[in-house]
Amino acid sequence: MQIDHVFKGIESGKEIKAFVDDKTSKLKKYFQGKIHAKWVLSKEKEDFSAHLHVLGNSIDYFGEAQTDDILSSVELALDHVERQLKKHKEIVKDHHKA
Repeated sequence: MQIDHVFKGIESGKEIKAFVDDKTSKLKKYFQGKIHAKWVLSKEKEDFSAHLHVLGNSIDYFGEAQTDDILSSVELALDHVERQLKKHKEIVKDHHKA
């Protein structure tokens, strides 16, 4: 799994990168093969934004969230992508049963 981090308006810290990497690694269970995740973390006025773009196995997902806490934004953006992946997995499972 390849994870890229982009920070805009905030300092990149080891703690934030480790948190993001740990949370993102949970997506591995939905993929077989190469995965590329790109995070863009930024601060806009008083809020923090987290944008996640995930590519792998001919699928492309995007999630974003904006809260007053960077870690909450990361978790929410990841939840958006994870819901999309679960839905895709169910569709593929149902398709193969027919």
